Amino acid sequence: MSIFSNIGQGNPADSTVDPKQLFRALPKPSGSPFRFPHDIQTEVWDKWFQRRNEPDLVVKMNTGSGKTVVGLLILKSSLNEKKEPAVYLVPNKQLVAQVCRTADNLGIKWTKDPRDPIFRQHQAILITTVHTMYNGKSKFGLHGTLAQSIPVSTVIIDDAHACIPIIEEQFSLTIPAQSPQYRELLALFNEELKKQSMAGHTAIMEGRGTRSVPVPYWDWQAQQDSAYRILSTFAGDEGQNENAQFGWPMLQEHLQLCEAVFSPQQVEVRLPYPDLAVVPSYMKASRRIYMTATLADDSMLTTHMAVASECVTDPIVPSSAGDLGDRIILTPMETSRVITKEQVLASVQVWAQNRNVVVIVPSRHRAQDWESLTTEIHDASTIESVVQKLTRGHLGLVVLIARYDGVDLPGDACRILILDGLPERYSPFEQVEAAALGGTETMNVRQVQRIEQGMGRGVRSTDDYCVAMLLDPRLVERLYDASAKEQLSPATRAQYELSNALAAEGRGKTMSFFDEAIEGFLERDPEWVSASKQSIANVTYGEASVVPPEVRAERDAFTCAMSGQYLEAGRVLQQIYDKVPDNRLKGWLKQRGASYINLVDPEQARKLQYSARTDNNYILKTSGQSSARRQPSNANQAAEAAQYMNKNYSTLQSFEVGIESLLRDLTPSIESGTYRRFEAAFETLGCILGFTSSRPDNESGRGPDNLWTMSTGQHWVVEAKSEAAAETISRDYLGQLSGSADWFDATYAGTSFTQVPILIHPSRTPNWDATPRQGARIMSFERLKELRDAVKNFAVALADKERFRDQTAVGANLRQFHLSADELTQQWTQDFLPQASQH
Repeated sequence: MSIFSNIGQGNPADSTVDPKQLFRALPKPSGSPFRFPHDIQTEVWDKWFQRRNEPDLVVKMNTGSGKTVVGLLILKSSLNEKKEPAVYLVPNKQLVAQVCRTADNLGIKWTKDPRDPIFRQHQAILITTVHTMYNGKSKFGLHGTLAQSIPVSTVIIDDAHACIPIIEEQFSLTIPAQSPQYRELLALFNEELKKQSMAGHTAIMEGRGTRSVPVPYWDWQAQQDSAYRILSTFAGDEGQNENAQFGWPMLQEHLQLCEAVFSPQQVEVRLPYPDLAVVPSYMKASRRIYMTATLADDSMLTTHMAVASECVTDPIVPSSAGDLGDRIILTPMETSRVITKEQVLASVQVWAQNRNVVVIVPSRHRAQDWESLTTEIHDASTIESVVQKLTRGHLGLVVLIARYDGVDLPGDACRILILDGLPERYSPFEQVEAAALGGTETMNVRQVQRIEQGMGRGVRSTDDYCVAMLLDPRLVERLYDASAKEQLSPATRAQYELSNALAAEGRGKTMSFFDEAIEGFLERDPEWVSASKQSIANVTYGEASVVPPEVRAERDAFTCAMSGQYLEAGRVLQQIYDKVPDNRLKGWLKQRGASYINLVDPEQARKLQYSARTDNNYILKTSGQSSARRQPSNANQAAEAAQYMNKNYSTLQSFEVGIESLLRDLTPSIESGTYRRFEAAFETLGCILGFTSSRPDNESGRGPDNLWTMSTGQHWVVEAKSEAAAETISRDYLGQLSGSADWFDATYAGTSFTQVPILIHPSRTPNWDATPRQGARIMSFERLKELRDAVKNFAVALADKERFRDQTAVGANLRQFHLSADELTQQWTQDFLPQASQH
């Protein structure tokens, strides 16, 4: 036989197009786990094959249902049919390695290098991270550069919800406060930053705290030439951080559309949405497939990836949604009020002796709670190695920092998964967005999806099983909301409801009840296994999610603005303002529209910005615009309190969990950024106690952190220093309190209203050079703790027979726990102590 004998005899693995037939034709190695496809996989392949020539397709499958195999066969089919390059994109290198192993077991050739000839000659699939394609030095080539673009025919973005934030991040540039360009930009926008937030501006100038202050778009656009020069200089310095080298090329052509936000640590400049056209390889691909887990909301595919809403609402899904591994979802501390966190941690130590227990926390500070139990605390820099260790065998208790997605922990790698805290938003822009949209449906949906993504880390196949435990009351509070449950995927919702049935039996029980439940679950108790399988057996995906009209409008408007059609961009958004039910979101969108219009018609933009501020007090304010006076209610305190609690807590359980979450947020912490939660919780506490409660500084950049308006006409003017740790009170802090008192005098001039300026601080002792304003009071952290205890007892009393809905009971307990307006100041605040001596 000649060495040329096989020439011309086509290999069916390189010519078969139908994915089912292709699966059989692939030269799988001996020992491959993929001998036969699952029914769900063949069903998805059939549906894709019929629609394969649509430019954008969304494929939704449960985690662990063989999604990677489905994706690889789709790419190989496209490679065989079109004879053009195919790319498989994932969020991180760990998942690249997993997809490569799957490809090996399927007998599919692959490479990780975009410059590899076997990829360019369409002989192998490229498997790489989404960052490899989208960055300022992309090996695929960038629009407007000399580098030749690599032609790509088919692209799969797997785990799309985790990939999108990575793409979004590439269209941002961060300049640290230590850089001379930070100081140049700060000098350029100094006056406007001061107008937006006096407290934020002070923090930025002094380099302390984490307050973020946005640059108004009208000032940013007016200073384009200077900003461009400064940013270009920063990016051109090769000694600067990598972010500049990779971010600046993605922004420089559309700087007028960017948003800039300062914090004491950095200034962030970013586009509102990704400019996908900057990488022609992606935009020119004839097939783009977005593979996602079964999250209910896919709006980000439209806003960030420009996927048509018609495509998002018509995804390819299996007929059954029951192809999910087994989970029991437990909330011991919220289910039974007698259980403490210390008791849970004691049980965790026992579980970790024989099994891998993985804890996900939102920050390094929160990880400190676990340092006494384990040294295995890992962030992005070490996560890959620890996941390998977990996969190989028993490691015990492992803590992962801020890894709610993009990590797989199959089988014994994780049998108990604990979420201890909500995913936090840390970048300056994210903080501004969270302040503007906090509490809206948009933000709540994002949080619920991150929680579900986190819970899914430990179940990676249909025969896998894992305990999912929620420790932070804020997590549980979010899921107790009726609308939040609808945002869970169908199978997860079914598992959550089954777990709640068990939880009903655990009310008032000790931790031993949950220890027994966990042990039975992990030992695969037949009664649980049967009930669990039955709960998801008939679950389907139901109706496709509806993409709200504002989502499509946001992307369309951005596309218009990118092409210089600024008035048209504003008009696109204007058409949907009346269709947005939430005023805070409406105001945010109006501001976005005004930022486009301002480039050609500043007067029209200014009018729209005024209207936006009327809808949302937490966005940019223009000159002469301030928050309206808060008027005391005519109703008595008990009536207001009962009305608020009845409106905001639909069930006894939501009331109990809501109060616990509130009290946690009212606990001071030196963790950077926690002041936002503290101030928000103090605002809510005012409402619960029956006062008109607001946050003037957060709304307008002027005034105190918190303002409680009582029916008597008295006001608490509060400066909250919940992150402070000093043993004395600084002159600066007392100056801020005095400034807030002056703000009150000016704002409420001509009225009979009175004020009590109050500083919340760990100490009662002013520094030697600091003098309190006359009439000012101090709430020390010690007195604050006593107030929290009183509020807790107040809530416990009202929880009995849901008496928090009864005005008479509320009034009696306000007096019982010294929370009535006439007792409040004397009971919970004190005089300042004498000044500390000068050393």
